Amino acid sequence: MKPILLIFIFSLFFLFSCEKDPTGTKEENAVQSVGAFIVNEGNFGKGNGSLSFYSYRDETIQNDIFKNINGRPLGDTPNSMTIYDSLGFIVVNNSNTIEVISLKTWKSKKTIVLEGGPSPRFLAIVSDDKAYVSNLYANNVAVIDLKTLTLTGATIAVGANPEEIAVAEGKAFVLNSGFGSANTVSVIDISQDRVVATLTVGDNPTSVALDDDGELNVLCTGRWPAWGDTTDTGTNGGVYVIDPGKLTVVDSVTIEGHPSKITYAGGDKAYFLLNGQVVQFSTAENNVINPSFIAGFFYGIEADPIAQLLFVLDAKDYQSNGELKIYDFNGTLQKSLTVGIIPGAVTFVYE
Repeated sequence: MKPILLIFIFSLFFLFSCEKDPTGTKEENAVQSVGAFIVNEGNFGKGNGSLSFYSYRDETIQNDIFKNINGRPLGDTPNSMTIYDSLGFIVVNNSNTIEVISLKTWKSKKTIVLEGGPSPRFLAIVSDDKAYVSNLYANNVAVIDLKTLTLTGATIAVGANPEEIAVAEGKAFVLNSGFGSANTVSVIDISQDRVVATLTVGDNPTSVALDDDGELNVLCTGRWPAWGDTTDTGTNGGVYVIDPGKLTVVDSVTIEGHPSKITYAGGDKAYFLLNGQVVQFSTAENNVINPSFIAGFFYGIEADPIAQLLFVLDAKDYQSNGELKIYDFNGTLQKSLTVGIIPGAVTFVYE
C-alpha cells in the first residue's frame, strides 16, 4: 500500500474517532442538579426567616446562610425564591422586600423595597429584562427591571389577593385567591403589561404547575367554612387545567378537602399536599393516582425532575427548627435534615 494512502486512511480514522457524540447524551453534557435553596418563613412578625442550602455534591445542609454571609437577618416571613441567571430573588413577604443574592457567593446584591406594605408573595421572570411580583394586599402585580434591579413604578391591577404566577405563550397567569373568596386567573400580555383575559377556575387558586404538554395545572384550595358558622361547609378544592394558547379551561377535577402546593415532577406526574399527606396526581388523566403517596403532615413540597427527588418540608411545631425530608419518586425516604423555622418553599439550582 502506498504511503499516501496509509496517511489518508489514518486521517479518516482519527477524524471519526474524535467526533463528538451526535446525540448529546453523554453524562457530561446532561443538565445536573447542583443544590436546593430552602426558604424558611420563620414566625410572622418575628423577623426570624432564614435561608438554607442543600448540596447534591456532598449531601449536606447549610442553615441560615443569608445571615452568616451578609451579617444581617433575611427578614420577616420570606415566602418564595426565584432563580434567574446568576441571581436569586427572595421575596420577603412581611418585610415587603425582595433580596437579590449572588448564587456564587450568596452575598446580597440589592434589596428591592416595595413601599406601602403591599405584601409581596411570588416573583416570576417574564422576559430577559423584566420580572413580575404579585402583591397580596395591593391586588396588583409590580414590574421589576432586571437590568437595574429596581421597580419600574408600573403596576398591573389583577384580581383579589394574587398568589403564584406562571409564564407561558408570552403571557403571565396570575392566580387570584381572594383568601378563599375569589376564583379567577388574570392573564397578562407580557409585551403590553396589561390584563387581556380573566379565566374562571375553582375557589381559592393558590398554586400552579406548567407540565411538559404546555398546560397549566392550577391548584384551587377551596373556600374554608366561615368562622363560627356551623352550617357553612365551605367548598372543595380542585385542579383546573388551562390551555395557555387558547386561554381556556380544558379540564377540571374536584379534590375533596383543601389541597395545597402542587409541583410537577416531569412526564405525567405531579404531587400536591392534602391533609398534610403527599398526593400523587396524573397530569395526563387529570386524576389522583395515589391519595396517600407519602403519609405525614407536611407544610411544603417541591419536585426535582432532573434528580428525580421529592423535597418535602415538615414545619414540626411551627416554633422550632423544621425538617427537610428527601424522597425518591418511588416514595422511599433518602435523607432527613434539620432546616430553619417553618420551611415553606424549595428552589433548585442546576448546571
